[in-house]
Amino acid sequence: MTAPPARHDPLAAWRPTPRDLLGFALLGAALLVYPWAIDAALARFGTRPVAGALLALALLGGASPLHLGRVTERRIDFPQVPGFPGAFAVLLAAAFATGDVRCLLLVPAAVYLWLALLAAASLRQPPSLIERAARFLQPRAPDFIRPYCRKVTALWCVLFAATAIGIAWLVASGDDEARRAFSSWGLWLPFGVLSAIEYAVRKIWFRYYAGGVLDRAWAALLPAENTERGRRSLAYIREARERMRAEGFTPPGEAAPR
Repeated sequence: MTAPPARHDPLAAWRPTPRDLLGFALLGAALLVYPWAIDAALARFGTRPVAGALLALALLGGASPLHLGRVTERRIDFPQVPGFPGAFAVLLAAAFATGDVRCLLLVPAAVYLWLALLAAASLRQPPSLIERAARFLQPRAPDFIRPYCRKVTALWCVLFAATAIGIAWLVASGDDEARRAFSSWGLWLPFGVLSAIEYAVRKIWFRYYAGGVLDRAWAALLPAENTERGRRSLAYIREARERMRAEGFTPPGEAAPR
């Protein structure tokens, strides 16, 4: 009997579908474009029409292009953050009722505040947010990643909270140019650099190489056999592959038996 390929294994590493990639692309575009697009929309249509349109979209409920629980067989169980996403609707409703443009400009701050609260809630209700994401991508991830994931989650919690405060301060100051710059490329450039540094630190620390071109390059540069943590990662990968074979699945990178 032929074992099913690894892509049918519900515990295999998640591989994004074209729809997943589109969802991530749209979500990223929304986060990057909003701080600039909102000013153009306000100049053309005014505060109340823009607020009304955004409020209508919000009230449609979950019209996001990214639904991890629906797009794939797995989903991330997020901790509860009381008051969200109702706070977004309140901001939009206040802008529509009062015509105060600052309510719309504060939406990015509310988003980052929500992310900070989400990360903080996951630290009180383990597993941490980063660990949840890691286990969504790879449910076979080892337990020894937990302390590291908590530290990274705490770091992002602080950064998201500081970002929310920074945007709110710039909105209150009335410096539109600084607000637009800070809440778009002024944030995403350092966020990207920080993510790249964290990726490198993670590879150097764990030396966990699951395959792929980048992992092969890391393995050649920093062999896992050279450190205790690397040897621990190698042992775990061997054990995980043996369990997959015992369960009738084909480990990634191996040919399915005939």
